[in-house]
Parts: sequence; C-alpha cells; structure tokens
Amino acid sequence: MNWFVDLLNLLIIVGIGFDVYAAMEIRGAMLQKINPKILIPTCLLLALIQCIFFFGGYFITYEMVQHDEVRDASNLGFGLAAIIYFLLAVRLIHKALRHDDIEEKREEMSVKYYVLIILAGAIYTLLAGLASGLMAANIWLMMLFTVASTIVVVSMGIYTGYRYGFASRPRVYVIGAVLLIIAGLASLLSAFI
Repeated sequence: MNWFVDLLNLLIIVGIGFDVYAAMEIRGAMLQKINPKILIPTCLLLALIQCIFFFGGYFITYEMVQHDEVRDASNLGFGLAAIIYFLLAVRLIHKALRHDDIEEKREEMSVKYYVLIILAGAIYTLLAGLASGLMAANIWLMMLFTVASTIVVVSMGIYTGYRYGFASRPRVYVIGAVLLIIAGLASLLSAFI
C-alpha cells in the first residue's frame, strides 16, 4: 500500500507542476534572452520554496499522527488528497477556460516574478504536505521528487515559452486537470475502501 500512497502524493506534485509549467511558459514567452546564470539559481530557489511549504505541511500532520491526535489518519489523508486533487483540477480548468489578456512585452529574467508565481500556488504545496503526513508518505522520496519536478517544470516552461510562445497553455491545463481528477477518484476510493 505504501507504493500507492507515494504514487498518489507524487501525482499531487505533478498536478502542481502543470500549474507552474503553464505560468512559466508565459514568462518564458516574454523573455528577450534566457540567462542560465539566472535560471539555475532561480530553479533551485523555487525548489527550496516548494520544499519548505511541503515539509511544513508534512511536519504538522506527521507530528499530530505521532502523538495520536488524529484518528484514522490514513483515510483522512486520502480524503484530503482527493480534495486537493479536485481543487487543483478546478483551478486548472478555470485557467484553461479563462482568456486573460496577456500583455506581450519583452523583458529580462527576474527572480522576483518567478518567486511570486510559486508563492501563489504554495497553498496547494502546503496542503499536499498535510495529506502526505497523514498518509505517512516517504518524506525523502517526496522531497526529492518535489525538487526534481520543480526544476524540470520551471526550466521546460521557460524554454517552451521562449521558443514557441504560450499557445499550448490551455492544453497543458486540461491535461493536468484530467490527471488530477483520475487521481482524486482513486484517492476517494482508497479512503472509503
């Protein structure tokens, strides 16, 4: 069952990654030039921020479980994970259907913009950590995957946006939402079975 818990938690991180990817694709489309001297530290900083929020959530519920303050923590964790999946899916679908006017202008890379994007979705990372702590997921595996996925989605989003623009953004949101809905249903089934 632990592999299933880890898989569900990894899917939460992937869902968060779809959101970050699409946001980074927009930022990449507006860059004059990609500066690796800024991109690499930015990716590492964003991964650190994601890990802080994830570990914060994990630590809170893990400690509650260790001190027997939560009854039936695993089922509660599966239920919370399902709620997170569905909330993220609704958010992604809303973003896919919403047609924001994006002011296209060329700009330099700025760490500040990227940090603000990550902080805007940090509540989902915190909630993912809460669910993982309840389900007793492998924290080191989750941290490793959080770091790796953040670095990959930020880099891919920026490079894709830089090369091809942000036309694929709605499709990315819909694909992410579909995966999250499937994972949410699996999590709900696990909570009630």
